[in-house]
Amino acid sequence: MILKTPGPASRGARRLAVGALAGLLLAGCLGGGGDDSSGEKTAAEEDTSLPMADVHAAERADVRDGGTLRLGITSFPAQFNPVHTDGVASTAPQILEPTLGSAVRVGPDGSWSVDTDYASSVEVVDKDPLTVRVELNRRAVWQGGTSITSADMVAWVDAMQDDEFAAAPPPVYDLVDSVEPDGKFAYEVEFEEPTADWPAAVYPTLPKAYTKSAKTFNRGLATKAPSANGPYVVAEIERRTGTITLERNPRWWGEPGRLDSIVWRIGDEDVLAQAFTAGELESAPVTPANREALAKADVRSALGSEWSHLTINGGTGALADADVRRAVMLAVDGPGIVDDTSKRYGVEAVAMDSVVLLPGQVGAPAGQPVARDLARAEKLLAKAGWRRKDGAGPALRKGKPLTLSLPVPDTRSGAVQRAEAIAEDLAEIGIRVKVTTVPGPTFFEKVVIPLDFDLTTFAWGVRPFELADTRRLFTPIDSPMNFTGKASKAIGQAFDDAIAELDDDARARQVAEIDEVARAQASIMPLAVVPQVLAVDPTVRNYGPAALADTDWTEVGFAAKKKGD
Repeated sequence: MILKTPGPASRGARRLAVGALAGLLLAGCLGGGGDDSSGEKTAAEEDTSLPMADVHAAERADVRDGGTLRLGITSFPAQFNPVHTDGVASTAPQILEPTLGSAVRVGPDGSWSVDTDYASSVEVVDKDPLTVRVELNRRAVWQGGTSITSADMVAWVDAMQDDEFAAAPPPVYDLVDSVEPDGKFAYEVEFEEPTADWPAAVYPTLPKAYTKSAKTFNRGLATKAPSANGPYVVAEIERRTGTITLERNPRWWGEPGRLDSIVWRIGDEDVLAQAFTAGELESAPVTPANREALAKADVRSALGSEWSHLTINGGTGALADADVRRAVMLAVDGPGIVDDTSKRYGVEAVAMDSVVLLPGQVGAPAGQPVARDLARAEKLLAKAGWRRKDGAGPALRKGKPLTLSLPVPDTRSGAVQRAEAIAEDLAEIGIRVKVTTVPGPTFFEKVVIPLDFDLTTFAWGVRPFELADTRRLFTPIDSPMNFTGKASKAIGQAFDDAIAELDDDARARQVAEIDEVARAQASIMPLAVVPQVLAVDPTVRNYGPAALADTDWTEVGFAAKKKGD
């Protein structure tokens, strides 16, 4: 499924729209559904904090060899190419994660390190132009036994930049100027301009056999898995039973996976909860919809990679005035929405105080959410010409009340609950909000994309090395991801400065500048980080929810029995 976007059709627009959709789908679309510490707790127990990952970490020696890990997931991949416009927005990347690897490994806080199973080194060798040299691990091979080489990277980048390929890679690929092989096992990636997102564009996801033609890339993996280069391979795809089975990769050159096999079982949230309770799964997602059914389960919870927000359409009407938009943000009870999120998920949610990075993510500013200030909000409304009689009743201008629309999809109870809370908050300063529900399948096409709303609320996703993607939430005005009706040179420049900064500390300061400018523009109000909660068998080690980190599937398994057990 591809979002239909306004403006001329282009590979860049298609990619950005699909990336946006992927974030929404992975967020449980609008936070209404399924919307590193160790040890377990029950869902009925109250958390006091959420880590970036909760995997019950264990040393390899404490994880036994063998066994089958059965994992629940809510939908079958639409397409098994994880970078295809249909595949990236489905469960394909999650299901295929144990089978695919990269030279860049992401840690719990979003920082990265070289994964030596795939490369001996990844380093910036020149800053003008930005050039990254990759020395490949000569032992690394694709599933069929073919070496992973510089030719794969050349073909991969060519495909990501070709309009004929239905690909949705990170936007940083648009900045790759060239890939220069240095023999079979080394290459240099040169970028047109400095970009902090470069780690996302230095290693091929698929072998050149899949990028030799657009037809092969677009259709070749519709029903079968791609060639693996990870510790596991896809052994069986069974649509009738809704299962996908992974087994050890016999050609894997690194530390072998502890598990004999991994079985993904597809079902809706209630079915997965029942299967977990019956001992048929070792893990299942915990959502507001099935939380009661899993109340006695051992759960692992962490910050999710999605955050809910209030988007304000400043393109027309009263909200075209920045003072009115700022008044709206000052009137919304952000902490109240965080509390509501906590109650829905049964764990303590946290506020999202940045439009760029998660709390705890490397480079995240130590900011504070917008503090509620009703008195100041009313003053801003009065400045814009909207006044209440004797401090009560509706805010009026020329005798007409300030009324705003807030549509949400009827399929997402979390969005409905959030919208109703926002409406109650704004009523306290005299703003009438009409909350309406819209059929979920057409919500984006008929409401969000054409900007047929004053306010709306859903969830965006955060991924490492995608500052350029986040920029599209704000600018340009015709970005297929910009639903604010506004754009400014100031916020565009703030993002450009952060993207071009290669020094981590300096970039953190630039991110703080982005948040300051975004708050002044008052187009997107970040609200809460959506928690990620999984019911997990207490014997499972090195597996659980993680906001950003790559799972080391060679370490995932079951606790080894101790002497005397």
